[in-house]
Formats: sequence, structure tokens, C-alpha cells
Amino acid sequence: MPVTTLIRRVLNRSNTLADSDDAGRAAPPNERAPPASPMPTAATTFNAVDHDAGLATTTRFVSNFPDNGPIYEEPYIGAAADGDFTDTSSLSDVDRKMPIVEDGEKDAIEDLARLESQVAEQEQASLQHGQPARNAGFLRSFSNVVCIIIGTGCLQIPYAFAKAGWIGVIIVVLSAFIGGYTGVLTIKCLYYQEGQRLHSFPQIGRAAFGKYGQYATQFFNYLYSLGTTCLYIILAGQFIYQLVSTLGVDLSKKVWMIIVALIMWIPVAILKEMSEAAIMAIFGLLASVVVIAVATIMSIANPYTKMYPSEPAPGDDIAIAIGIPVALSSIVFSYSGSVVYPHVEASMKKPKQWPNVIYTSMAFCAAAYLMIGVSGYWAYGTQVVSPVLDSIPAGAPATIAKIMITLHVIIAAPIMLLTFFLEVELAWKINAERLGKKREFIVRLVFRSVIVALVCAVALAIPYFADFLALISSIACVTMFAILPIVCYLKLYGHKIAPWYEKFWMVIVLVIGIVASVWGSVDAVKSLIRDVQEGASS
Repeated sequence: MPVTTLIRRVLNRSNTLADSDDAGRAAPPNERAPPASPMPTAATTFNAVDHDAGLATTTRFVSNFPDNGPIYEEPYIGAAADGDFTDTSSLSDVDRKMPIVEDGEKDAIEDLARLESQVAEQEQASLQHGQPARNAGFLRSFSNVVCIIIGTGCLQIPYAFAKAGWIGVIIVVLSAFIGGYTGVLTIKCLYYQEGQRLHSFPQIGRAAFGKYGQYATQFFNYLYSLGTTCLYIILAGQFIYQLVSTLGVDLSKKVWMIIVALIMWIPVAILKEMSEAAIMAIFGLLASVVVIAVATIMSIANPYTKMYPSEPAPGDDIAIAIGIPVALSSIVFSYSGSVVYPHVEASMKKPKQWPNVIYTSMAFCAAAYLMIGVSGYWAYGTQVVSPVLDSIPAGAPATIAKIMITLHVIIAAPIMLLTFFLEVELAWKINAERLGKKREFIVRLVFRSVIVALVCAVALAIPYFADFLALISSIACVTMFAILPIVCYLKLYGHKIAPWYEKFWMVIVLVIGIVASVWGSVDAVKSLIRDVQEGASS
């Protein structure tokens, strides 16, 4: 109940007594009214753990009073000497109807009013610091996770199969299990200290390994966020160039990449919090589902032998050992989303449902990846390219898919960047409380604009989608996906907390992560250097 309602009830007590006096039914002086619960002071209420508890204490205090009717109090002990407060016969009609508020009541009302003001200030400060309310159910949390995970990474699943062979099916399923397991460990690390919750991956790194752990985690965390944005700019520019070149528009890929970056900059400048991007996230999820459906159907309906009947059918293999690490790093990238898990879980109404959310999300993604991976590799074999939309025949379906994926990456990039911006702005205290609204807006706008410009510059310098994707996934994504969650969990909780079979599983995940990261990085760098040299000579 609001404090103002309580104040009105306290003041209403005196008017009720006065009206009873007028009717000739005044209570006898010696009759004691029913006692009320003692009024707590503002200090007693405010010393709760948080403002939510303070509000709960205030509600319990108000509930001690009846919902209707007057509020009774103990009569003043010194009434005989100072004048009986229950006897209003000596007062004028005007005085009798004035509210009678004792000094203690006045102090309590003032204290409660100050408390209400302090609670409001705390709520406003929480909004300024971007702390989300826990109001998200299972479906909304599931949608947020899937939207982040499923994206452009799905377009290179057939290419990963071409690198590793049909064993890629096992890699897709295994990666889903690893993603679910490490996603659960990530959230457990946030609650390692009872009564407190960390807010991001860098804070987990600091809690586990001090400031150097924080720096290392920030490096991989920000490399993933910014590197993925680079990939989105490259892919969107490439698709737009392919779409408009047939219409006679004479603009190069780099010009379109700059245009894409400018379009991405608009929501980056407007959106302040992650919650404001909810509609964009839903659209990104739907766009990805459409793209996967189109690529799957078109691959099955138009295999390589149908498109090129005069050429021999492309081969396929059960397993290609040398390509497994590269394929693993690329597939792992398709499951990456660790940087946003803390933000999604922070908004959940029932945080204990997080394991169900993350495992259901991974299962959904695995099913989608198997659809596009199996159909693409079956249809085009070793001739499949990344992204797979370049392998399917040109036409309306391919055009629709490219338009949808282009819109998706343009929308998804600001969401990915928001994770980076919110953490940095919180650490640097870029908020209205410290800078004021106008100055905070200017500083935030300049900072975000500079970052978008730098990301665009990197995208222009390395416009090789497949190789750059493999490099980023090998360095940052595999580390955030499979290595850091386990290492930090063991450091924070100790190895004794896990049974032997879970420790064995942890070792398997760490070995897979390290091999995929190192081997995949070396192969990606070699391919990238080769492509740059070929581009320079042509």
C-alpha cells in the first residue's frame, strides 16, 4: 500500500472521531480503543536487504490495520492533566473537524514519506544502471536465447560438413550438449557467493582469477561481440551487392558494407537498454527460421546433379580427419551465445528454469542445423560453399532468403553490440545519474558511434566471410563456449564439488575446446592469408 494512502487513513481517524462526537455517541473517556500495531520508524523499514524487502515490510505494517473504518490508537496517558483528547465538547465545530495528529504520528508520517522518496530514487537508479526486472517467462527467455544463437552461423553448417564429412552430424549433436552444459555452468558461476549475483562474464573472470582473469575474459568476450558484428557487416554487404547488381546498381561491395554499418548505427544510437530490442529479437528469430526452411527445401529440390547434369556428382565422405577441428570450430560458432546468457537469466521470472531454457534452446538449434547441414551436404557435397545460399539456384526463393538474412543481420548486429556497450558503459559509469541526461546521451552517442566506425573499418579490411568466421570462432567463440565456463566453475567452486563422471566429461569438453581452438585458428589464418594474397594479385 502506498505511504500516501496510509497518511490519509491516519488523518481520517480524527475526522471519524469528530463525526461521532457530533452524533452524541462519543466514546467514554475511560474506555480504551482496540490497540494498533506499533508504527515502525522509517529507519527500521529502510534497513532491509534491498528496497524490495523494504516495500514488503511496509506492506506488512499497513496490513495490520483494518481495510475500512477508523484507525484506533492508545489514548494519551497524560490526558487527565493536559486535557482529554477523546473529549471534544470544548472545541468549536471547526476545530472539532480538524485532523488531530500527535507529534509521534507526524514524525512517523514524515519518516514514511522520506522512505517512499528514497525507494523511488532507488528504483530510478536501478533503471539508469540497466538492471532488468525479472518478468520474463519460459517462452520469452527461450526466444531470446534462440534468437542470439541462430543466425548467420547456420549458413556455414553445410560447408562445415564438407570439411569434416558426415561425422559433422555427430559434431552438431555433441556441440549442442556442450553448449547446454556450459550454459548452465555459466549461470552457476554468477551465484557462487551466497546472497550475491554477478552480472557478466568479465565479473566471473575477476571473481575466479582476479584482475588478469577479468582482462582475459573481457578480451574473448569483446572479441566475440565485435567480431560477430564484423561478420554481419560483411555478409549483409555481400548479399545486398548480389541482390542489386542484377538491377543495374553500380556500387561495390565495400560501399554497401559502409551503408549497412550506417543503418546498423541508427538503432545503436537510439536503443539504450536490451529490453528495448525485444521486437527486433523476435523478428530475427523468425527470419532465421525462414532462411533455414528455404535453404533446406531448395537444396533437396535442386541438388548439384540437377543444376549441372553434365558434370560428375560431387563426392562426400564419412569422416575427414584433417578437417574435423576446423568444422568443429565453425559449428561451435553456430551455438555461441554465452555473452548474453547472464542478461537473459537476469530477466527471468523463475531463474531455476534456466537449465530447461538453455537445453531446450540447444535442442531446437541442433534440429535446425541438422536440417540445413544434411540437406546442403547431400545436395552439393564437397562443392558446397559458405554461405550455403550461394550454392542454391538463383530465383525468387533464394532472393527472399537473402533479403531475410540481410534484414536479420542488420537487426541482430545492434543487439550483439548492446551486450558490449552495456558492460562498458556500466564499468565507465556512463549514466544520467553521474553525468546528467543531456551529457550522458552525448557521451554514449559518441562512444557507440566510434565503436561502430572501428568495426566497419575492420570489416572493410577483411571481407573474407568463411575464413574470418573460422578465425573468430576458433579464438573467441570456442574459448567462451567450452573452456572458460568450466575453468571458472572449477576455480570458484573447487573440483571436489563435481562427481568423477562429471569431471571426466569436463576433461572431454576442455580437450575438444583446446584442439578446436588451436587447430582451427592455424587453419583459418592460413586460409585468410592465402585469400588476401590472391585478392591482391588479381
